[in-house]
Amino acid sequence: MRPTPPTITVHTLFRSGLVVAGLLFIGVGLCDAVAGSVKIGQYQELLRVTVERAPADPADLFPTASEGHERHELARAKLAFYQLLLTAGQLMAAVGFAFLAVGVLRLRLRAPRAPAEQPALR
Repeated sequence: MRPTPPTITVHTLFRSGLVVAGLLFIGVGLCDAVAGSVKIGQYQELLRVTVERAPADPADLFPTASEGHERHELARAKLAFYQLLLTAGQLMAAVGFAFLAVGVLRLRLRAPRAPAEQPALR
């Protein structure tokens, strides 16, 4: 006869460090991914609107920068940051799901413990 696996309650789930860490990673990762994807759309639109400057003359030692060029370069830098944020968020969510799965699996496979015997009172 196979032993029945221990019942998993909310209390036992939150006592597992892997489950709690997994939930935190999933929460932070999903928030980062959502924020990154929203901002990526905004900055891609801003890049389409702003004009990129023509290639600079190599003979110019100190080329002048226009406001349009500065806005375009700033939008490119922010777009790269939010793409990195999206990737990091996806990675954190994936790690969180792995932690959560391992934590629940450990709780399911844990052998049921016999209650500790208490010494008889004399």
